[in-house]
Amino acid sequence: MAETEKERPVSEVLDKVLRQEMDISASDLAGLTGIGAVDLGRLKDGWKKAAVERRLRIISSLVDLSENDFSLDFSPIFNFAVGDPDETIRINAIEGLELEDKQTYIEPIIKSLMTDEAEDVRAAAADALAKYALMAETDELPERVSEKIFSALLSALENPRESAKVRRRALESISVFQQEPVDRYIEDYYYSEDPAIKASAIYAMGRNCKTTWLNFLIDEMRSGSAEFRFEAARACGEIEDEVAVPYLIELAKDSDQEVQEVAISSLGKIGGDEAKGFLQKLSRQGEHRVREAAAAALTGLLACEDPLSLNF
Repeated sequence: MAETEKERPVSEVLDKVLRQEMDISASDLAGLTGIGAVDLGRLKDGWKKAAVERRLRIISSLVDLSENDFSLDFSPIFNFAVGDPDETIRINAIEGLELEDKQTYIEPIIKSLMTDEAEDVRAAAADALAKYALMAETDELPERVSEKIFSALLSALENPRESAKVRRRALESISVFQQEPVDRYIEDYYYSEDPAIKASAIYAMGRNCKTTWLNFLIDEMRSGSAEFRFEAARACGEIEDEVAVPYLIELAKDSDQEVQEVAISSLGKIGGDEAKGFLQKLSRQGEHRVREAAAAALTGLLACEDPLSLNF
């Protein structure tokens, strides 16, 4: 029986993966899952000598594999690659650590947010903390870890020297926390004259999940900006209040396809008789794309109401 790539010694896999002239297969890279300390040391030694293009190909491929197979664990590799000299590699490594879903790696993500010299890396780190912020707010993390996440994101928001891009991502991530400074920052950013900052505030309203934001969101669903309409419709789906249903029904007829589709999706999340009736009607008429979106939203709605009643 032929030896599989995963059965080969990791040292052989490393030799192939790090050699510039060799092709890299998914099975080669899968052999690096759960890498031990000795082999990780060998990888670090070879990593320093490898060209940046090779390192980038390895790290991006590992991220892709992690996204498609949660049984694979490349977290030790992502952890050391956060310190790579190349900015794009560091961003990929942060994305990989986020996928691994381990408390251990919250600290290096926070460190990247607070100390990395590259704006895009800091923004990626702030974005990666969104999942952990939600875990913190739902009591899935120890209090001391939750406090570190909140403190790091708040520091980025309050740093006047930090770029708008990083502060926007920090706002989006911190918005799940139900604390007064968060509400204040969401409202302040909403009134910004920068459209990107305002869009982040509208997105944050949805993640914050308070019905007090509905008046803002209803206003934005009538906005002349497709981006604002999109974010407002998505936010209403997160808040799940039936007050938004008539406005989402109007947006389901929007001239912008993405706005249409997110409005339909949000109707499925909110539910209720009015939303259900509209989605049933929409799933049987109109263009194919709209019918498919309505059918998907209706399936999700019915699954929430009664997992055994998925036929409509």
